[in-house]
Amino acid sequence: MSQTTFDVALCQYAFGSVKTIDAFWERITGLFERCGPADMYILPELIGYDVAMSNSREEYQLRSSEIEEFHDKLAGEASDRDAIIVGGSYRVSDEGELYNRAPIALPDGSLRTYTKQRPVPAEREDGVASGSHGGPIFEHNGVSAGVLICYDAEFPDVVRDVVERGAEVIALPSLTGSVAGYQRVSRCSAARAVENQAYVLQVPLVGTHPHGQKCGTGRASCFAPCDDIAGPDGTRLTLPADEHAVGVQRLDVDLIRKSRSSASVRPFSDRLVFE
Repeated sequence: MSQTTFDVALCQYAFGSVKTIDAFWERITGLFERCGPADMYILPELIGYDVAMSNSREEYQLRSSEIEEFHDKLAGEASDRDAIIVGGSYRVSDEGELYNRAPIALPDGSLRTYTKQRPVPAEREDGVASGSHGGPIFEHNGVSAGVLICYDAEFPDVVRDVVERGAEVIALPSLTGSVAGYQRVSRCSAARAVENQAYVLQVPLVGTHPHGQKCGTGRASCFAPCDDIAGPDGTRLTLPADEHAVGVQRLDVDLIRKSRSSASVRPFSDRLVFE
């Protein structure tokens, strides 16, 4: 009997004060090379800050030309690696609105974007608007993967939406500037994995930017359900805190499917019992 597995590469990026997209991309591909082959690579939320802050950019936005170049590089790399690449996120101005947007490159060389639905209060104070569409779902090698961003994980309905549309694996780029913020997003990610019987992969931006305007803390983690099918320990992988680091986890997706149908507790479907 064949087993459905899905290799995920968690690429925890530390600020490096790069001034060009080429230098930025060199640091990113260095992480990819350290990971080796995978079905999906995940970079952190607002990784684009590294370029924008180094160039003292207003509102820390990437220019349209930089975004286009970044997208082209992501798409080419996804095609070469036959993988989904969740390219973290960046700030962008679009038709007069400021957004926090994630590029997702696909194995066929195409690219889609997702706009964060739940900006934190500090983002909203900066003028960042909410995205109006749910997280996208992508099929690759027999597995359905969804994408959300950081604070989205603190809203069960936002996560449930992508799961109800088929997500078995959820990529969650994040940026948390305090231990409290990291713990909040991490604990909510673990809770979303349990209640949806899905894998949730949180990958933070870490370190302090050399210019001092921004910092991030945390450690990338892979969370799973805790039950008699998926196993008692819901944490599959955790990276060293606050380091430029990578880790690859092989996910047994058949376990998730069996957990949802046969575990002794089934919150994914039992929610309907109580409605």
